[in-house]
Amino acid sequence: MKKMLEYQELDIELNKLKKSSLDSSDRESLAKLKAYIVESHNKGFQLETDAEELLNDYNKLKKQYDSNCEKVQELTSTDLNTITLDKVDSFLSQINSLSSELFLLERNINIIITKIKNSLKDFDTTKKNIIKAKEKYNACKDKCEKAVEAVAPKIKAIEEKMKAMEKDVPQDLLAKYNTLKGDKIFPVFVTFDNGHCSRCRVEIPTAKVNKLKADGSIVCEQCHRIIYIK
Repeated sequence: MKKMLEYQELDIELNKLKKSSLDSSDRESLAKLKAYIVESHNKGFQLETDAEELLNDYNKLKKQYDSNCEKVQELTSTDLNTITLDKVDSFLSQINSLSSELFLLERNINIIITKIKNSLKDFDTTKKNIIKAKEKYNACKDKCEKAVEAVAPKIKAIEEKMKAMEKDVPQDLLAKYNTLKGDKIFPVFVTFDNGHCSRCRVEIPTAKVNKLKADGSIVCEQCHRIIYIK
């Protein structure tokens, strides 16, 4: 058990070293920047799609507007002397109807032009923000990689030491250890503390305490760690 506990102490130290580089504020910033870049890229794609749709709408309205302008021009170029009295009302009605349509089309075209301008402006701002975010991301990534590199020799030394210790650790205990650790139960071995599991603080029944004293270890029914007496 002594060798197993020494092995676990090294493993705890190893985990702390790995977390010191992985759980830093820089690592958090890196994740946020990455999420922001992805979100901004998606926004950029959406703005491009919106701009395309607006341009299609603009072209349709412009085509309709130009067609109506041609009709108005045809009507207004008509020789009024050729129009009989019974057709004057119809003639004027056509001109008024086309003029109203032209007014509405012009208004809608101007609305779309404003939307296109705003969309292009938003796209340009998004593009600039992505460039800035990428610069920050790369700087933060370099910093994180340096942090990992700084602890890499220590991590390697501990891993080599643990590997060398494995032959001296009882294989049944090592197998249990690796199984529990694989189930995200860590540390695996914890002490018996005044009638309780030192990890989850559950009270150990008397029968279990007696078994612990007799066998040297028991499995905690609550956190599933292996309890031993110090």
